[in-house]
Amino acid sequence: MGRSPYQFIKNGDFATLKGLYYRFQKEDEIMLLFTVLRRIINDFGSIGGMVKHFYRSDVRDALWRARVYLLNESEDLKFFFPKPSPSNPMKRWHLFIRWMVRKDDVDVGLWDFIDKKDLVVPLDTHIFKIGRCLGWTACNTQSYKAAKEITDALKGFCPGDPLKYDLFLCHMVGIAAQCTGKRKPDCEKTCILLTVDT
Repeated sequence: MGRSPYQFIKNGDFATLKGLYYRFQKEDEIMLLFTVLRRIINDFGSIGGMVKHFYRSDVRDALWRARVYLLNESEDLKFFFPKPSPSNPMKRWHLFIRWMVRKDDVDVGLWDFIDKKDLVVPLDTHIFKIGRCLGWTACNTQSYKAAKEITDALKGFCPGDPLKYDLFLCHMVGIAAQCTGKRKPDCEKTCILLTVDT
């Protein structure tokens, strides 16, 4: 790609990507992804420009409409642009959007057209287990409904910025403290959330 990934996407020869693969993505899918990214840049100027174009008040709806615009009814690139599903928590997109909307030492805050109070928690296994353990969701599987319920619970602590706690919860409670999602007697001694005086 050279020194400028942006210029490569805008003007580069995607045939040079032949033979490239990453985990589950093979060369054809990677080349198609770059073709779609070029279209996003040509039509909207950036990924942010695309999201802003389709955004009304619901990030998930904006992404679904962007997918139809870019890929019609194709089954291609579902890993990157999920098809509409009532259950998909869309973790990767919600994490990316958190980075782009919030601004602190972790999140870059480049987008100003989405209010951080409207963000949805990027639901991974750690946040889901914490949410189950603390009664923030009764869902038995990771889903959009679970993500919304956990987000609503976090709004009880910070209505204007519920994802303020996302990184801490995921890394300090979920990963470092190895939350299993099931309340046990030891949790009262080891879980930072249960040992803090309130």
